[in-house]
Amino acid sequence: MRESDLFLPVKEFLLEEMGCTDVYAELLNIDVVAVCGPCDIAVEMKTSLNFKVIEQAYDNLHNAQYSWIAVPKPKNISHMAQRIIRQHGLGLMTYSERTGRMHIEVPARYNRLAQKRKYGGKRLRDYARDFHRNNIGGVKGGEGETEYSNTIKNIREFLRMRSFQGKWFTVDEILEHCETHYANPKPSVIATLQAHWNRDWCESIIIDRKRHFRWKEQ
Repeated sequence: MRESDLFLPVKEFLLEEMGCTDVYAELLNIDVVAVCGPCDIAVEMKTSLNFKVIEQAYDNLHNAQYSWIAVPKPKNISHMAQRIIRQHGLGLMTYSERTGRMHIEVPARYNRLAQKRKYGGKRLRDYARDFHRNNIGGVKGGEGETEYSNTIKNIREFLRMRSFQGKWFTVDEILEHCETHYANPKPSVIATLQAHWNRDWCESIIIDRKRHFRWKEQ
């Protein structure tokens, strides 16, 4: 199985078995984040149970009240792995090809010490955007929609629809209409729109000592 093949069974488990109201994928480098009342649930998916995925799930305890590992059901689970998972309050769910569903091997414990420092004092859910609902968890880097790709999509659409009759726009005008993920958006947008990988659709010019941008006709 691929990691992405686990996503739908994990999503069904979170919604139907755990009563979660929202499920997001590829959020802040976490495969799956779900919202269940006041709790944020993090799930890391892997094609096999190994120490890398255990470490990832352990790191998620900084911000998640429940942290799970999801893998295809192995022939056996080592006692060492189970002991580490239980010791840190992690949960382990496995996918059964026979039933087509996820099954709990080790239940996750409530993590009352979940801290908010790691991501600027916000909860995981505070970083979710609409496109995170449509992502598929476990996809390879670059295949799913990201904060950056969503920003570029918004700017592309704005310039494509508004750059009629050769109209140019300052970055301030762009930011009035396009939400971005950048902490310091003005210099970041200027830099990325001038990057060589965006030159096939965006062109720029200096007008009255200000950088302007417009849609580049294909």
